Amino acid sequence: MSDLKTLDFATLTVLSKAVAAAQKDNRNATEPGSYGVDTQVVIDVAGTVTVGEDYQQRIVAKADPWTLLAVALSKLNGVTVDSIVREALTADEKLVKSIKAQADKAMASVKAPTLTDCKGKVTVSKDASAVLGTPKLIFAE
Repeated sequence: MSDLKTLDFATLTVLSKAVAAAQKDNRNATEPGSYGVDTQVVIDVAGTVTVGEDYQQRIVAKADPWTLLAVALSKLNGVTVDSIVREALTADEKLVKSIKAQADKAMASVKAPTLTDCKGKVTVSKDASAVLGTPKLIFAE
């Protein structure tokens, strides 16, 4: 048996996408229990895999806006989250827009350090497939 790591990236990508889809569909029909596996499978894999250039993007989830809120609340006397929510429900729209503009500038500085190097996107052609194949017999001459 061969190690799957010997397969190239494109083949593994098409194969993994097809296996994940089949596994998801098959899982619903599988009853709880323990299933032994000892199967040899021949799979024909075809398609096109495109790998994009590496890029940078801000990962906003890395920013912690709650820190800003915690600091703001700690600087104000007697202000609670409940009192802020009550006031927000009746806030003047012009005031809200003004504060949003200021907050956007503040959040930009919080988001700035979240710039992260990312690997290029990988896409698989719609016609890509991994289907059960037929073992080929090779006869010695």
